[in-house]
Amino acid sequence: MGISEKQIEYGSDKAADNQKTLREAGNMNSGFREMADNVYAHLEDEISKKIFEARRLYASTGDLGYITGLESKYRNLNSDMQVYVEKLQKGSHCLIYGAGVAGHYLAGRFKQFGVNIDCFIDQDESKGPVDKDTGIKVITERELLENKALYGDRTVVVSYPVKPVAYEVRKRLIEDIGIDENNIRMGIFDWRNNQGQYFDYFAAGDNEVFVDCGCFDGATCFNFAGWCGHKGFDHIYAFEADKKNYEKCRETLAPLGKCDLFPFGTADADKKVYFAAEAFETSRIISREEAEKRNFEGVEEIETRALDDVLEGKRITFIKMDIEGAEYEALLGARKLIMKNRPRMAISVYHKFEDFVTLADLVLGMHPDYRIAYRHYGFDDLETVMYVE
Repeated sequence: MGISEKQIEYGSDKAADNQKTLREAGNMNSGFREMADNVYAHLEDEISKKIFEARRLYASTGDLGYITGLESKYRNLNSDMQVYVEKLQKGSHCLIYGAGVAGHYLAGRFKQFGVNIDCFIDQDESKGPVDKDTGIKVITERELLENKALYGDRTVVVSYPVKPVAYEVRKRLIEDIGIDENNIRMGIFDWRNNQGQYFDYFAAGDNEVFVDCGCFDGATCFNFAGWCGHKGFDHIYAFEADKKNYEKCRETLAPLGKCDLFPFGTADADKKVYFAAEAFETSRIISREEAEKRNFEGVEEIETRALDDVLEGKRITFIKMDIEGAEYEALLGARKLIMKNRPRMAISVYHKFEDFVTLADLVLGMHPDYRIAYRHYGFDDLETVMYVE
């Protein structure tokens, strides 16, 4: 099937319903299986094949155990993540410090992993006694101290994404409340391997030009610069549609130089779409159906651009995409750039159950001799990256 013939049901509730039906049936249609077999034939190594098979079984059954059961040699886990695996196994208990967006995000992930969330800890008393979004109990540091006998030996996960704030909280937990430092985890930094992600598969070349779709807080651009090392780089083109994230990135990236930051989402065309603006890495394009379910609270209209239009005529060597399920359309919008430049790519393939197949099939349609590899950077189903070269 050619690219132009694909039926894209991007961001629709109908697409989500179809995925649920496939999972419940424990089956995938013959066209998807044929596509998957073709992608498998292009895989570079044993690690990629093991990850691919685990995702294929997870996609068809919905059983997360196929991902979590991968041997450590098939997952790019750092030492901090190994501690998570040991402390936050299925059936264990933890407390999450911070009842904001990041805390809610981790609570959702940990619950899916089978971890019990005893409560949130938050100094803002207005968030308690029960979190209105999750139904989880909320206590203050004072209440934590008063109930130390109950909670003192539980793992506490600090959810704040700003490191100085997170480490100040950690210091208070240890010095003022007496929590054992071995029972404190730094949620956003440690629970997955963000340091090597996107850059530990390829070796940097000369005069790299990087496109960062979904740059969030700008850290990936700095990781790219570090990856280039003494070779340096020619330029960075970064895209971030969340207004608050964009402003943070504009300030963060200013010292880096040679970087153009665009306040757009990336898609197949210039258009306006609904966007869940969470000022976090989970900000994403959503369907009208989802916007209506949210009563349009926290929902904005943003503009998207096709990379082919914004970067027309530019030399590109490396594209990274982690845009919460919008990768397929973004790749369609970059087809001319990819056909001309044949860039290496690091693409997240875990936001939709079929992405590990359909995104690979899409890029192979652009360059049939592309080589495909997969690496997995989390202890659940998140953070699978497809590398294309």
